[in-house]
Amino acid sequence: MEGIRIIQHEKLPKEKFINPLCILGMPGIADVGKFALDSLIGQLDAKNLMDIIFDDYPAGAIVDDSILSAPKAEVLYWKDPNELRDIILITADAQSLTPKGIYRISNFLTEIIHQYGIVLIVALGAYPINSRMLKSKIPNIFVSSTNRKILENYLLVTDCQKIQKGVIIGANGLIPTLAKARFNIDGLVFLAETDNMAMVNEDITDLRASITLLEMLKRSFTLPIKKKYSLENIEDITKSLQSKKDQLEKDLDSFQVIDTEDKRKSLYI
Repeated sequence: MEGIRIIQHEKLPKEKFINPLCILGMPGIADVGKFALDSLIGQLDAKNLMDIIFDDYPAGAIVDDSILSAPKAEVLYWKDPNELRDIILITADAQSLTPKGIYRISNFLTEIIHQYGIVLIVALGAYPINSRMLKSKIPNIFVSSTNRKILENYLLVTDCQKIQKGVIIGANGLIPTLAKARFNIDGLVFLAETDNMAMVNEDITDLRASITLLEMLKRSFTLPIKKKYSLENIEDITKSLQSKKDQLEKDLDSFQVIDTEDKRKSLYI
């Protein structure tokens, strides 16, 4: 597809995957789905299958320990040692910048999901609500599906709640929908409730919501997720991340921006 480049790390035919499940977590509100997916990748020690570079991702380079890389989507995999259910994991550094771009990359990822014989897609994200309605330390999880029978089953065996009305913006909702329409692959979307202030403040990251999604995945699909991230140690994790964020802001403030007729310098992050 024009404007999309694949960097293949391993070539594995779909026959190598046993009853595969796809778990999807793209950037979004409070990065709830992405943090959950990134944590799951680390917990499972998932292997990189391919990177996807797309010309509608933000026009800038990502710097990590002074190493530059282009914004990308990642497709990884985990082989179940018990040979019951393998997992394909998909995330990205950013959402596409335009609605057309979101459709293009979602369509492309849907084709990859189909090629690997995925039987179910599980997408993770956030459900913003008024902070005054957050009555419990454990966020509620809301579920929707492309298959009513699967939806009713999950409502019976979990404490998830229905989403009555609304719109799931971005690839987290679009990929399962397109996969059902194009290839009849069923999909579930799990959204953990978070403060709706995250919709207007991009600096908010709701780790509590992400960890609630992780624990739900562990129970639903019997995944070997350890207690590295749990609701019990959420305050320590949050303090550590806030400390790192404060130090980064302090470092950025130390840069002087020179703006004269002869010379201009800028710092882009």
